Amino acid sequence: MKTIACIIARTVSTRLPIKVLRDLTPGTTMIDYLVQRLKTVQRIDEIYICTSSQPVDDVLEDVAIRNGVKLYRGSEDKVIERMIDVGTEEAADVVLRITADNPFTTTEYIDEQIQFLIENELDYARIVEVPIGASPEVIRFSALKDCYAKMDPSVSEYLMLFLFEPNTYKCGVLKVFEEDYSNYTVTVDTPEDLVRTKKVLEIFEGDAIALKDIIEIYKNNNYDLPVTQFAMAGDVKLPYGKMVSVAEFSADMNRRKEQSIVKKLYG
Repeated sequence: MKTIACIIARTVSTRLPIKVLRDLTPGTTMIDYLVQRLKTVQRIDEIYICTSSQPVDDVLEDVAIRNGVKLYRGSEDKVIERMIDVGTEEAADVVLRITADNPFTTTEYIDEQIQFLIENELDYARIVEVPIGASPEVIRFSALKDCYAKMDPSVSEYLMLFLFEPNTYKCGVLKVFEEDYSNYTVTVDTPEDLVRTKKVLEIFEGDAIALKDIIEIYKNNNYDLPVTQFAMAGDVKLPYGKMVSVAEFSADMNRRKEQSIVKKLYG
């Protein structure tokens, strides 16, 4: 089973300009850091930085070269088309979707996640009840192609909502902790998020930080970390401009989890 990791990346960002090229540690940008983490995963055969063909993203060619990974440049807005083209070129069986603003993507469970998908003949697998931005998406390429044929590619930034749908695809969820930490966030979308991420790496002592280490740092009240929790209020934007409350969105996500095959990695 050939597995390809697709890092979805662009340099254009509104709230935190050129965020994927910001340093997390001296001399190591956010996307460099993510690539190096993914290189520790045994079951990933190739890593691609999937970006747009716009001149503003030319710099990502340098990132790919210095990290020894492949680069694909394609549609500016149709993210799924970049993944389809890469999967087709590589004759992939499984593709991973990882966004470049999630440097703490939980790489330590990816091998298990891929095996879970293969053993249960799933179309889609994710890790649940972990902080926002922690779970990669593991997708059977045939399911991705099916989804592409059915959806409007212009809204593929919401790809999770189309694939993580047990009424359409065979989905599975991994639970890696006994407690639910989905109220936390590890994504980097704002200047405050960047400050928090840098500080976590300053606090951590060790060779490779894992999700359990980040959660312990969050739970330790001795650290003055900004924005560790997701604001469970307001509205969530869905495709085509539709808005729902956070409560409605959470209820729908719980429905999808309950209808999926579940595997626990604890206990």
